[in-house]
Amino acid sequence: MTRTGAQYGRQLVNRDYEEEIEQIRRYEDFTTIDWIQDSIVERNRRIRNAKAAKVAYRGPSGEITPTWVWAQLWRFLRAGEPWLVISLVGIFIGMNAALISIITEWLSDIKMGYCMDGWWLNSQFCCLEVESDGEFCPSWHLWSTATLVRWLIYVIFAAIFSFVAAHLVRSMAKYAAGSGISEIKCILTGFVMQGFLGYATFFIKSLTLPLVIASGLSVGKEGPSVHVACCIGAIVASWFQRFSRSQGKMREIITAASAAGVAVAFGSPIGGVLFSIEEMSQMFRIKTMWRSFVCALVATFTLSVMNPFRTGKLVLFQVTYSRDWHFFEIIFFIILGIFGGLYGAFVVKFNMQVAAFRRKHLAAHSVAEAVILATLTAAIGYFNRFMRIDMTEMMSILFRECEGGGDHDNLCQMAVQWPMANSLLLATFIRMGLVVISYGAKVPAGIFVPSMAVGATFGRMVGIMVKAMYRAYPHSGIFSICDPNVPCITPGTYAFLGAAAALSGVMRITVTVVVIMFELTGALTYILPTMIVILVTKAVGDFLGTRGIADEAIRFNGYPILENEDHGFNVSVSEVMKKDLDILFASGMIVSDIEQLLASTNVKGFPIVTSESSQTLVGYMGRTELRYVLDKAQNVGDISPSTPCAFTRGASDQEDFVLSDMASGSALGVEEDVATELIETSATIDVLKLWPWVNQTPLTVSPQLPLEIVTQLFKRMGPRVILVEEHGSLKGLVTVKDVLRFNAVEQPVGDLHWNTGELEAILDVMWNWAVGIADTSINWYRRLIRR
Repeated sequence: MTRTGAQYGRQLVNRDYEEEIEQIRRYEDFTTIDWIQDSIVERNRRIRNAKAAKVAYRGPSGEITPTWVWAQLWRFLRAGEPWLVISLVGIFIGMNAALISIITEWLSDIKMGYCMDGWWLNSQFCCLEVESDGEFCPSWHLWSTATLVRWLIYVIFAAIFSFVAAHLVRSMAKYAAGSGISEIKCILTGFVMQGFLGYATFFIKSLTLPLVIASGLSVGKEGPSVHVACCIGAIVASWFQRFSRSQGKMREIITAASAAGVAVAFGSPIGGVLFSIEEMSQMFRIKTMWRSFVCALVATFTLSVMNPFRTGKLVLFQVTYSRDWHFFEIIFFIILGIFGGLYGAFVVKFNMQVAAFRRKHLAAHSVAEAVILATLTAAIGYFNRFMRIDMTEMMSILFRECEGGGDHDNLCQMAVQWPMANSLLLATFIRMGLVVISYGAKVPAGIFVPSMAVGATFGRMVGIMVKAMYRAYPHSGIFSICDPNVPCITPGTYAFLGAAAALSGVMRITVTVVVIMFELTGALTYILPTMIVILVTKAVGDFLGTRGIADEAIRFNGYPILENEDHGFNVSVSEVMKKDLDILFASGMIVSDIEQLLASTNVKGFPIVTSESSQTLVGYMGRTELRYVLDKAQNVGDISPSTPCAFTRGASDQEDFVLSDMASGSALGVEEDVATELIETSATIDVLKLWPWVNQTPLTVSPQLPLEIVTQLFKRMGPRVILVEEHGSLKGLVTVKDVLRFNAVEQPVGDLHWNTGELEAILDVMWNWAVGIADTSINWYRRLIRR
């Protein structure tokens, strides 16, 4: 059908209105994507592209024509487009990670002093000519020789950094707060959060992340690095129409970007791929794994080329061990694994209680909270040698062997081994408490490195104690295997394994941690000890019923995502489904009826039945598509409020030139010009034909189907809604939120341990006490002024 010039003119006049219609078509904020609907749209698009490609034949005698050459070139370009996008995403992620690392190092060092050769140099670049850590560096100048003044400047810098970061997050990008891993897991399953992966979030999180780390807060940059990487993936993919209009393809890029984010954070490309499989995605395809691998490889290569630390290392705490371990050490490795499981359970439980307290009392005081936490951390941590420096730098020190420059600040001297062990133990418990209260503050905050730092201090302490036992009893039975000419115990390996245990305990990931630790050391020697430690950590966590902190955050925030664990509900879907439905009738409805239904409801879609009496299911139409067609038809068609609406195909449609080739539901996802032409054909004063946008094959189940099977359908197929029918008659529908609501009701009360808790009760008492003192002081001050 040919459009007239008047119709084109009307489209130009209403260009702003067209943009509003396009906004209506997009997925609304805080909803879930219907992956089946998205697959139908993508299928329709492939069919249209295939039909368009058929016209690009050779000439009558088989000769090559310009049309054929262009078609082959276009096909080649489209085949390489995903790899171009993946490569660009990897390059940008690597560059961004390098810049963040460089800025973080400078900001962390500026709290202690400055470089007289150039204020923009951190201590490492300023002292490149100094060979050992203990050697004096004349170019690096401390702020003062007085300890009290240095402490005060250290605390002031920490407060300033945290204030700037928290203020920028609160005023410009609220989604830049936190780790972001929990939300990305939900986004990958189909949860929509407009702006979470946008430009503002990317820029503010990249800018404030170095400030937060340099402030000394007990939070890490690795989790936020994954969020920033996913922002880059979403932004780059949005530049290409093939990905911007397909939710499924967009999430493939985001998954690959998450792998690259972990890869640059730990210098572990294979570990990043495994992280995206084990932690991020519920359903993972081989194609996505290859793209994740390439993206992680490109990002790691880019970071290596930029070489931000000028040491050849991708991360500061990369280490190499030259000595093997002994079988008697397995006893102590098991102790580290037990600690990791207990640490994970402790942090997850009490951090959720702090989060509940934060939601109740501190929602309007996010900046003040961040400044107070940073000031408290700096004031306490300055006097502990293992808390004063950056956590990644601390781990690089604790991981080293004592020989070959590993004796930092007399760490390996036997004369001070017990004061050193006491300092490590104190750092472990102080850091553990600070992690509990700091993670979740409204600044970019991860938990990977803080947990590894806690495990590293505890592990190094255990290693020092084991080494002291060997020195005291060298001829004991368990040490008989040791060669007296070679150091028997390497305390750095205990710090390394303790870090792995704590990370696995709080995140509840296993294989990923083993591979990350292997790539950090580059040696096969310690794979078996790492596996033993992680196995024990997992066993302790399973025994205590601990979930990963990301999964707990999802449940705490009430995001609509189904857990990976299978549940035995012993109920049918009929007990969970909605029975009082807003429905459409296949015939007998007019435009005003539909407008009234849309105005009086807020549901995301409408089942279509033959009539009110029979309730025979005909199909399903989404609210977004229905709203779009109505608005578009009123704009370009000749319809009135009394125009009848047809949701099923009629015999006359077979004779129409445009509609004869259309199948039901084939209009979903069509381009704007095709949709306009189709609506002009189907929208007349006599009837508004809506059937091209109707899904006549929605996912349906029987009322007697067990709820467990329905849950699996939601997980594996990703529909937004499942209709319940019996012998063709509509009985109800069920959504993911209905299942989650049922889970919450049926869940044991004690399982949601953040609702009430000891720590939250203590914090409530302290809060009421502080508020009371503040009110009393303010009233006293007012009375004093009035006098």
